[in-house]
Amino acid sequence: MPWKCPICGAENRDEVVVCKVCNAYKPEATTKKLTRTPSGEVVIEIVESNVAMLVGRKFVYRINSPGVVITVGRAVENNIVIPDGTVSRRHLRLIATTNGVVVEDLGSSNGTYVITESGERRIKAESIGEKSLIRVGNTKISVVVKWE
Repeated sequence: MPWKCPICGAENRDEVVVCKVCNAYKPEATTKKLTRTPSGEVVIEIVESNVAMLVGRKFVYRINSPGVVITVGRAVENNIVIPDGTVSRRHLRLIATTNGVVVEDLGSSNGTYVITESGERRIKAESIGEKSLIRVGNTKISVVVKWE
C-alpha cells in the first residue's frame, strides 16, 4: 500500500523506505540519525524579474523543523507573490527538509526551471540542496538554506 511522505506529501510505493521527492524516511523506517538539527532559515531573493519593484527583494523564512512549506505564485494567498502574467496563480512550493530544499511545480502553465552552469532544466519535483537558482516565468529566484 502506498505511503504519503510526512515532509513533502508525495505518494511513494510501499516497498521504498525513502521518499522519491525529498529523501525523507518512511515513518516506520526511522533508523536514520540526523546529523544536524533542522534549524535555520531559507533566504529567497528575486534576482531578475520584469516586475521591477521585486528585483533585489529578500524573503527570509525560519526553519524550526523539516516540512516548512513556502508557496510562490501570482495569487495573493502565496507566501511570495509575483504579479506577472507568466507566473501561475499557484506556481510552485518550496519544502524545507534536512537535506536542503525540495522544489515542486504545482502544475504551472510555463513550468519551473532549475538554472545550472550548463543551462536550464525543467522540473516537476526535485531536491535542490542548500543553494540554487530557479526560474518561474520571467522571474529568477535565488534560494539559499542557512543552517545554524
